[in-house]
Amino acid sequence: MLNISRRNLLLAQGLLGFCTMLAASVPGVARADFPDRQIRWIVPFPAGGGLDAVTRIVAGKMSENIGQQIIVENKTGGAGFIGAVALATSKPDGYTLMTQALGMSMNPSIYKGLPYDPIKDIRPVAQIGAVPVVLAIGPNVPATNLKELIAYAKANPKKMKGGSFALGSGTMLLEMFRLQAGIELPIVQYRGASDAIAATSAGETDIVIMDGTSVFPHIKAGRVKGIVVAADKRLAELPDVPTTVESGLPEYKVEFWYTAFVQGQTPKPLVDRLNLEINKAVASAEVTDKLRAIGLATANRTADDFTAQHLREMKEWAEIVKKSGFQPLEIAQ
Repeated sequence: MLNISRRNLLLAQGLLGFCTMLAASVPGVARADFPDRQIRWIVPFPAGGGLDAVTRIVAGKMSENIGQQIIVENKTGGAGFIGAVALATSKPDGYTLMTQALGMSMNPSIYKGLPYDPIKDIRPVAQIGAVPVVLAIGPNVPATNLKELIAYAKANPKKMKGGSFALGSGTMLLEMFRLQAGIELPIVQYRGASDAIAATSAGETDIVIMDGTSVFPHIKAGRVKGIVVAADKRLAELPDVPTTVESGLPEYKVEFWYTAFVQGQTPKPLVDRLNLEINKAVASAEVTDKLRAIGLATANRTADDFTAQHLREMKEWAEIVKKSGFQPLEIAQ
């Protein structure tokens, strides 16, 4: 029979408590009970767009799994920079997340003087999923396909306008289309996806190009008309909408991803734990079905795997911006 004295038991309990306290205080060590309090999840654009919808779907399931409240906060303005700065200046403790999209890879090349270091201040945690971008037009535009749309735009220089959902990524998607189609297309800026789509459906603008997740419901409801999907294959959600490859603009292919980020100095063990919890939530049948219903193909990747893609895409977008002749934008102070 094992004989443990009261004195030795107390010493062992004290040592265990000390080790637990030490682990909690040493950077890079993930406590077994992490996360043990409320998490703040930033969406840097207004409610109503794809980024907001995806975040709320995943955050709800993750909250249920971990038994902690997750508060989704729409911290909007500044083309997403207000939300990004809020994350970059938060504590690197894993309790602040932000969902962002493809624009995070574009921003270093299309803006002068970012208010954060895109590599050191913000780091990816988990890719939630991806969807191609879709070009849609207003109900009054006299075109039924891409060929007719381009022909009409060329016959009516500067008459058509594009609605951008974000000053950076939204503008770049329209600029890329304008350059490859060889048309003139003045661009009007809006605060987010829902505002840009509303403007096109009302006839204020004529074209929107954005992630399929944001535009699918509006195409199905008849508020805007889907013209092309910027991909090799058609989407199951829009079986009648051809691809840019089919429609004669094969170089215009853009995958729009959604990814959770944390403060750049967050220790890797915390990043890995968050990656595990986000992937677990996304992999649930409930969440997978909801995301696929809005056109998002789910992902299950490590933080390191997506980080490598993110860094590679930063370089690729820098080359695209350089070749396009796009002039980097000043960030309003």
